[in-house]
Amino acid sequence: MGFFAADGPLPEANPGQFFMLGVKNCGDDPLLKRPFCYFRKRGNTLEILYRIVGKMTSIMKGLRPGDEVEILGPLGNVYPVEEVFFECKKTEKTEKTKKTKNPLVIAGGTGIASVYPLLEGLPGRAFLFYGGRSKKDVLLSRELRAVSKKFIPATDDGSLGFKGTSVDAARDFLNGRAPDDFVLYACGPNGMLKAASALGVQGYIASEEKMACGIGVCLGCAVRTKDGYKRACKDGPVFKTGELLFD
Repeated sequence: MGFFAADGPLPEANPGQFFMLGVKNCGDDPLLKRPFCYFRKRGNTLEILYRIVGKMTSIMKGLRPGDEVEILGPLGNVYPVEEVFFECKKTEKTEKTKKTKNPLVIAGGTGIASVYPLLEGLPGRAFLFYGGRSKKDVLLSRELRAVSKKFIPATDDGSLGFKGTSVDAARDFLNGRAPDDFVLYACGPNGMLKAASALGVQGYIASEEKMACGIGVCLGCAVRTKDGYKRACKDGPVFKTGELLFD
């Protein structure tokens, strides 16, 4: 996890948004900034959750107090978090009623960073399914348990929680339950998002598409949707379920 202190007040960010981050004085490799989900803000300190997978994150691991970074953001749209209701059909014996839907949150890998502020904003309300290859890949278990109504970790090797993917765990949970009782929020690799979208629960998914500029100019993060190609950075990264098309 990285902690970055700003010279002045940080702009407010909302769940689902992201920042473009670049390290100063590292030459032209990497040349472009990289996108990181908004994870948490404390005063004038921005917290970024990341995994070391490439050149940029390797450089970030070596940062020391006083090193400077360039941060652009917050960017992108947000997870809708207003109350979501559905109406029961009116019959001769009952009037129409409204019922709050339960947040069903699915995350894979570092996709947990995107949904974490959403969980903090819905304390004790969300059913969270979070998956990794093994238990060492499931981060922040204590914090996630504290902010969730129910936290179900899932691991491919069965070393923690449900054996299988986070979507497998959510599918098992939904067995015998009405999909319309829930609203989906998901972030992770495309394969996970495709599987989550097929659960039959309406809601929102956040794309992890690679980005170069973050502001919709370069068109490097184009994603295929039912309405043609859109930019993950400018039109997303949050999309309605059924909007994105997966190969």
